This record gives sequence, structure tokens and C-alpha cells, in this order.
Amino acid sequence: MIRTACALAIAATAPIASADVIFETNNPFGSPFGVIGFDVFERQSVGVRFVPDRDYRLTSVSAWFMNNDFGAPLTRPVRLSIQTDRPIGDSYVPSGEELEVMDLVISAIGWDPQLDTALASGDTILRAGQAYWVVAESDFPAEANPVWNWATGVTGFTTTTDYFTGEWQPGGDGATVGVVVEGELATECRADIDGDGSLTIFDFLAFQNLFAAGDLAADFDGDGQLTIFDFLAFQNDFAQGCE
Repeated sequence: MIRTACALAIAATAPIASADVIFETNNPFGSPFGVIGFDVFERQSVGVRFVPDRDYRLTSVSAWFMNNDFGAPLTRPVRLSIQTDRPIGDSYVPSGEELEVMDLVISAIGWDPQLDTALASGDTILRAGQAYWVVAESDFPAEANPVWNWATGVTGFTTTTDYFTGEWQPGGDGATVGVVVEGELATECRADIDGDGSLTIFDFLAFQNLFAAGDLAADFDGDGQLTIFDFLAFQNDFAQGCE
């Protein structure tokens, strides 16, 4: 279910922490239809898919939100999570595996979009070439809920849960939300899976255990699947050593 909200856009700014941008869409201003967005409420969650081009340590997620309550700010934050990707046929949805969970405090009152930021723990590594989702959830009832604004002039891979079943609806390229995902370049040695600071046979065994368990931490080629090519990618990283 999509709620549209046509209003005159009032420019809004918010400070962005100094970090590398992993993924960014446009702001919600400048559309001839005014500001518009996806409701995030008890019957609908929203997710946007992105693929980092390098290995990053997640530092923050910022999102453009407005508020269906014109009288006061929202009393509770939106729950943001970073989830892994799950293919469904030729499409994709969030897997439900949460790598990071953050509270996003919505500052907007009414249809005046604001860019709000949630800080990450600093422990989550996002791998180059692997798809992830930013998922927004809330338990607010309809009509008094946060609205994740659409980004103006761009498309992306965004999906919502079904109003009746709560299941993710596979989608495609289309209207996307306003979001900025930031992080620091990850400098740790990826092949050092057991984390002892050196590359040994135990890293091979740890990789094999991850692969056998179906853990996407073994997805070294970043295609979202575990195949023989992940073994080859791991071996290449191992052979290159750690700086």
C-alpha cells in the first residue's frame, strides 16, 4: 500500500557525518507532484537494496522522512536494520538476517521532510559486490505514522511488505526512497577468517565451516550464492596475504 502526500516542499538540511558514501539517492524536493513517500506503519515495512563497490565498515544510515502527524513529532523511533539479500526468482527481497539494528529518531512534523541520521555500532562489515537492504519498520497505526520520502528524479530497487500477509513483495527498478548509507573503508584482512592476525590452515577450515553451514560470510565473490567460485575467491585473497 502506498500513500501519496502532495505538499509544497520546504527545503530542509541536516548535518552529515564525515565518512565515505557507500550508497546515496536524491533528496525528496523538486518533484512537480510535491513530496510523496511510502508509509512505514504496523502493516507495512519498506526496504531499499544497495550493493557496495568496496568493503566498508558501516558508520551511519540517514533517511528522508516526513510525518503524517501534523501536531507533534513522533513519540518513538523508526527501527532501521541492515539485512542480507534473498533472491526470489528473478527478483530480490530482504532475507530477514539482520546485520545491524538502529533507531532512527524522526524529527519531521507533518509533510516537511527532514534528513535524520542513525549511527551504527561500527562492527558491521559490508562486502564489495554483495547486496544488502536498509529496512524500515514501525508499530505506528495508519494516519499517524512516519513516511519514508521518495527520492526525486531517480529510480532504485525498493520494496514493501504486503498489507495483508506481511510478506515482502518482490519488485523491480522503480520509485526509490531518499537514503544515504555511509561507512569507513574496511582495512582488515578478509581471508583471516579466524581473526588471529595471520593466515593459516585454520582459516581454510573456518571458511569451509562457513560454506558448509550456508553462511553468506563465505560468499567471497559477492554474488549472493555459495558456489565453487567462492572457494577460488577465498584462495586468491589468501594467496595475496595481509598487509
